[in-house]
Amino acid sequence: MKLMFYRGPGNIITRIIRFLTRGPYSHVEMQFTNGRRFFASGHGVFQGSNMIHDHRIYNSSWDSVLIPATEEQEKSVQRYAFSLIGTPFDMNGMVRFTLPGGARRKYRYCSAVIMEVLQNALHMFPGESLKISPNGLHRLFLSHKHVLTCDCMQDDTVAQDVDSERPKQSLGGPGSLTGDVFAFHPERREGTR
Repeated sequence: MKLMFYRGPGNIITRIIRFLTRGPYSHVEMQFTNGRRFFASGHGVFQGSNMIHDHRIYNSSWDSVLIPATEEQEKSVQRYAFSLIGTPFDMNGMVRFTLPGGARRKYRYCSAVIMEVLQNALHMFPGESLKISPNGLHRLFLSHKHVLTCDCMQDDTVAQDVDSERPKQSLGGPGSLTGDVFAFHPERREGTR
């Protein structure tokens, strides 16, 4: 299971989101190992929160955050995401996340919906606000000392600690992967399986 962060060219709204949230990302979605993906969108055919099964192949405009999860955990995440399907996209909430303060509410734009799923299904980032941008969510993962990994490497995987200021890099060599790919290892909570 992984999170996919969009940093492609986009449109004027994409550029505004990136400028206001001080980072390269304007959208995030969750991709499951069975080919389903969960996301919230405010435009196009799929407006609101959606889960579709299309085995999408992401291009170089996307960076991945890998979330190793058991099959049971991934099913739990999908069940929670299914419960959010059809909730309308919150354009006002998306604009409000750039403003300080504001009333406590359930935000329904891409990164807020993904954060809600992570918190309620995987118990990740407890206490963090749902008022988060794709860049804020990406920085949150980086701040938890994740490990840079590459699917193209086999048994001799090179791993490095990653901090929030690390620029994108190529791992080098034939078939190398360029961009950010992180593995998140949620801490086991007492009394949970």
